[in-house]
Amino acid sequence: MGDKDVDKNKIDLAGDKEENQKFKHRVLIVDDEKDVGKAIARILKKLKLNFSYAPDGEQALEKVKTALTPFSLIISDQRMPGMKGSDFLGQSRKISPDSVRFLVTGYSDMDAILDAVNKGAINRYISKPWDTKEFINAIKAGINQYELILENERLLRLAKDQNTKLYKLNCELKDKTEGHKQAIDDLNREIDDLTLKIEMEEEKANRDNSIKEVENMLKEKNMLDQKKINLLYRETIRELFEQFKDIAARNGFEMPETT
Repeated sequence: MGDKDVDKNKIDLAGDKEENQKFKHRVLIVDDEKDVGKAIARILKKLKLNFSYAPDGEQALEKVKTALTPFSLIISDQRMPGMKGSDFLGQSRKISPDSVRFLVTGYSDMDAILDAVNKGAINRYISKPWDTKEFINAIKAGINQYELILENERLLRLAKDQNTKLYKLNCELKDKTEGHKQAIDDLNREIDDLTLKIEMEEEKANRDNSIKEVENMLKEKNMLDQKKINLLYRETIRELFEQFKDIAARNGFEMPETT
């Protein structure tokens, strides 16, 4: 069972200090047999992965709970005193759902394996005795899977942040657009009012000019002098007053008498 071509005495189950270049991966080994734990530790050491060891499920759960950063990979034996490996992995999933979980077990525990797989407690099982090369490939695949999980979460957070920023930008643009539209509408109203005033002034000026032209023409032909013009004004006003008086009477109103 395990990797027999490396001296077991050189492995300290407290873990080594080497780090993966891209991620600071940490692996948790859970097995009541220290020799098995050392065999797994030697494989992790070859892969330059940090690791931590726990002899049972209870202590392993405490390590998962108190870890400063989640374990990338958790490798647990099935048959241990107290808590079974499948139960431990099921509980660890609730604490650290992104951690990739391996169950190491014999063929006699196939029912436990299937139950753990169906419950989502494990991502993969390693059968005893394992083939070292296959075990190494499985660990590499588990680490890659964890990196993909982290990358997907990073991209999801990035997408959410970008969507939030885009929403805020759209709101700002909408507010600015509405503000510009209001300013344009106000300006158009001012232009319309000014245009109306100009037209009224032009119309009044045209009327005044027409009257002046008539006066000048009559004066030039010696048909009117200032006295006649004043008389014409009075007669015109009197005529207009009489017409207004008649209109008022027909509508039930009385116009005041002039003096």
